[in-house]
Amino acid sequence: MPGAGDFRPELERLADSLALSQRVRFLGRIDEGEKVALLRRAWALAFASPKEGWGITNLEAAACGTPVVASNSPGLRESVRDGATGYLVPHGNVDAMGRALDRLAADRALVESLGVEAREFAEGFSWERAASETLAHLHQVAGG
Repeated sequence: MPGAGDFRPELERLADSLALSQRVRFLGRIDEGEKVALLRRAWALAFASPKEGWGITNLEAAACGTPVVASNSPGLRESVRDGATGYLVPHGNVDAMGRALDRLAADRALVESLGVEAREFAEGFSWERAASETLAHLHQVAGG
């Protein structure tokens, strides 16, 4: 099922075992409009991946003014400015992730200031800029 993910059944059982089923929703695949609406309402995005090609999900959250707490792992560390647009924590360190999320949950002004910085950071990216910089890099590597 699209949007279910390999670990969805396990995560649903975990939420039930922790008596969180009334507080946790597994949405499955959602359309872009709903995704943006959810990101705009969120006070944080948590992304605990060991590695990514690049953290586009983090940038989408940033574009919505939502701070990110992410693993300090390849592909994610480039999409979060630690302390400015969110927080990077050691991958697998649940306590560090929890502390960063607690810090945001306790301080609405911090969420708002990180969100403003995140939005400004995201606005610096575009497909045109990415293509231009990739082309310039390829010319440099090719020696001309």
